[in-house]
Amino acid sequence: MEGVKALYFDVGGTVFDWKNTAKAHIEALARKTDQTVDSDHFAQTWRSEMFKLHTQVRHGNLPWMNSDDMHLLALENMVTEFPLLGDIDRQSLVTSTWHRLNAFAGAPEAINRLRTRYTVVVLTVLNWKSIVSSSKAAGVQWDGILSCEFLGVYKPSLEAYRKAVRLLALKPSEAMMVAAHEGDLAAARSAGLHTALVSVPEADHMSEGFEAPEVANFDIEAPDFDGLCRELGV
Repeated sequence: MEGVKALYFDVGGTVFDWKNTAKAHIEALARKTDQTVDSDHFAQTWRSEMFKLHTQVRHGNLPWMNSDDMHLLALENMVTEFPLLGDIDRQSLVTSTWHRLNAFAGAPEAINRLRTRYTVVVLTVLNWKSIVSSSKAAGVQWDGILSCEFLGVYKPSLEAYRKAVRLLALKPSEAMMVAAHEGDLAAARSAGLHTALVSVPEADHMSEGFEAPEVANFDIEAPDFDGLCRELGV
């Protein structure tokens, strides 16, 4: 797209399939302890509880913490509903899940294609270590990783997008946010960035703080990663 120099990728639920990764890990733990678990409900609840905490942190109602801290605290809040969590090492579950996220098919190859024309970086609420580890394991290569952990403000606060743009010495009009979540893109658009919505195989309904816009109106709407690349001229 003319004038766009950098692409800022959301990753949790856009590049990385957090839901099926979490389901696989909790199912393995359930088998190991001879228990049963509704893994889909578990994964959705974990994500929802994490974002409830994220919203409280973002608004200053809880102390600043990174996503690992939030995921661990979310598990602690879920023990009553999922008794299995009382019998396992919850810190290990956080690390084995969120530091080893599986990538959606086609994502690593698409990002490499996009890097031939654009600077391609991560902009995520997930912590830096989790994305470094997950990217390395999944073979995803970036030009840089920006975690809100270091920005001092979490998406969807507009300043998160603006700070990310300034770090590459760009104007918002020279940047594009890429995500599978309409709420993330709507916030980026309000901060002055271009936006690209990419569809992924696993629907991810963002929880609190990333409300979907009433009208979706993004610069690009791609059916998959290959379509995203074609729309962006690579």
